Amino acid sequence: MRSTAFLLILVGVVGASAAEVESRVLTHYLPQDFLETAVRSEKWTSLALPVKGGLRKGDVVRIWAGGLIDRGNGEQPGQNVNGPDGATIDEASRLALAPDAALAFALLFKAETSGIHKCRSAGKPLEIKLNRDNETLWIGFNDERGRYLDNHLGQGRRHEHDPLWVRIEVVRIIVD
Repeated sequence: MRSTAFLLILVGVVGASAAEVESRVLTHYLPQDFLETAVRSEKWTSLALPVKGGLRKGDVVRIWAGGLIDRGNGEQPGQNVNGPDGATIDEASRLALAPDAALAFALLFKAETSGIHKCRSAGKPLEIKLNRDNETLWIGFNDERGRYLDNHLGQGRRHEHDPLWVRIEVVRIIVD
């Protein structure tokens, strides 16, 4: 009898505990002209996310990216191409946004309170946890100084093959 009562109390306590539920409040694909501007400029570009009520502390921004970036620097289009996760180089001092060899030729994101994050490989999201309300996000492409006008989205003579794409999800954790 005691064990049955104990078991019923235990089941009631476990069932009454709070559960965290993940709720996606935004799914947003960045337009191609916005990405072209970000890839072809030598500075950070502010990224406005149209979340109703604004971004909140504790929100998680998941960034999925794929496609190719043609960074020029060659005689023929498509000779120097890499994905949004970047490429490796030896000399990192000439990079414009972040002088780090691990961040070379990568699509970078940063928030006001967290550091610089590079895109992950295709199929894996980059997650940035926001540390304050209405935090601003920026996007940039880490290329060599003075080489930004050569950059294009995609590969081929007219850059029509596999252009860069970015999908952003804002996820909010709700305690039930």
